[in-house]
Amino acid sequence: MQELRASRWAGLAAMLIVVGAVTLVLYPLQELDPGVSSGVLYVLGVLLVSLTWGLRLGLATSVLSALALWLLHTDPAAGLTAVEAEDVAAISVLLITSVVAALIADRARMRVEDAEQRLALEAELHASEIERARLEEIRTSRARVMAAGDEERKQVVRDLHDGAQQRLVHTVITLKLAGRALARDEPQEGAALVEEGLGHAEAAITELRELAHGILPAALSRGGLPAGLDALAERMPIPVDVEVDDERLPSVVEATAYFVVAEALTNVAKHAGATRAVARAAREDGALVVTVEDDGRGGASEAGPGLTGLRDRLAVLEGALAITERQGGGTRVTARIPVAFPA
Repeated sequence: MQELRASRWAGLAAMLIVVGAVTLVLYPLQELDPGVSSGVLYVLGVLLVSLTWGLRLGLATSVLSALALWLLHTDPAAGLTAVEAEDVAAISVLLITSVVAALIADRARMRVEDAEQRLALEAELHASEIERARLEEIRTSRARVMAAGDEERKQVVRDLHDGAQQRLVHTVITLKLAGRALARDEPQEGAALVEEGLGHAEAAITELRELAHGILPAALSRGGLPAGLDALAERMPIPVDVEVDDERLPSVVEATAYFVVAEALTNVAKHAGATRAVARAAREDGALVVTVEDDGRGGASEAGPGLTGLRDRLAVLEGALAITERQGGGTRVTARIPVAFPA
């Protein structure tokens, strides 16, 4: 429609079609209406052309309509002297009416176009505001993720210093004492110190393993998301069914999916009072869709720090998190993680 409005040739064709169509309609009615009152139909045609193609073609349609009406109600072969004064007056009134109608219609057309332009501009501004708000939320989420990451790294450093590092320092000191005892030919004291040192070393290994597990489970790194979720389900106090496609995905997607399931199952175990849960993950329309469902009491809160952290992690990947009530009881947590995410 916009292309037709912009085409001058289309306007010229419309002018000829409108005037020709009205003339063909009025021609058989000359006997019923020997006057020019039926010429009001030409005014309607002028309005149509002016509203669609503007004032110039509207004025041209007015002149062409007056000429057509003059040909219908006069005998052109007799010349202008055969034209009755009443017909001349009526045709003149019709021409003036058509011109006024063209002016009014063109003004209305301009108002409509102005309104359409304002609406388009408002829609564009609204879309820009939405996009700006979305980008601001992503920046805020990334800032929170970075802050959380810094805090986690500080916690890891503290855990290493207070745990495994101290154990290893005690191991070294104990082994040095054992060496001195053996040098003094005190095998029993040396053996006891070696045993003590081995105990410190084993404790350090255990603490390092637990610390590494908190950062990223070894099962997830080695076997992908299915292995990671299976290991996670085995540690839950309630039965958890795992349904995951056997497909390796980018590590950041697998890690995010793992933490979504881990947080959801933790909430189920602490608050839901459920007897069973199901964790699913499957590719869908270029994204990994992760769902965790339980048969608990429902009423899960979305304001917890764990879920806020998940939203931030997902926002960085342009993902989304939704929490809904299941029909029949329980809660469903759904995360959508784009597989092709921005860098």
